[in-house]
Amino acid sequence: MSRPYRRTRAGRRRHHGDHAFHPQRPGRHRGRRAVVTRAGDDGRSRPASEAGSASASESASASAAGREARPGLRGGRRVADVVATVVLLLLGAVTTVVAGRGIQFMALSFGSCDAPGNRCDEGLGSTVVTLGPVVVALVFLVTLVVCVLRLVRRRLSWPVALLGLGVLVLVFVVARLLVGGSVSIGI
Repeated sequence: MSRPYRRTRAGRRRHHGDHAFHPQRPGRHRGRRAVVTRAGDDGRSRPASEAGSASASESASASAAGREARPGLRGGRRVADVVATVVLLLLGAVTTVVAGRGIQFMALSFGSCDAPGNRCDEGLGSTVVTLGPVVVALVFLVTLVVCVLRLVRRRLSWPVALLGLGVLVLVFVVARLLVGGSVSIGI
């Protein structure tokens, strides 16, 4: 045998990844609720005599429902999430541009390095000024991609956009501290 098989409680052989033909019984899952496809269905097959006596509501719900993904946000919560995410991403785009340009303008602080008594670590300063805008842009792109993926999957996404905005501000503050620390003015 090329694939490992195991025996089910009913005595049938089944491949480990094959879940479509033998649904799990309630209580035999890990972490998620068992999905019930019909009213009163616990995943076990019924005898043919009982199957024919199913009510009209059971047969209607059985044909309309199957194994479905966990429901996402609905109604007003979904609209509020999309609006909040878009607003935060637009604010993040503006913050990205401002922070990137601000980090580039920090290069002007090295103009006083030629004055007597001043000490400068130009290597650290130029590295921060060069890589700072790249890091800011990467943080925004990662935030944008994660937010879009979560919106498509109907998951709550505004906290991710807010976290990305906070990381953008943090990157700018760290760049400012590094550039400020690399220039020391002596009198």
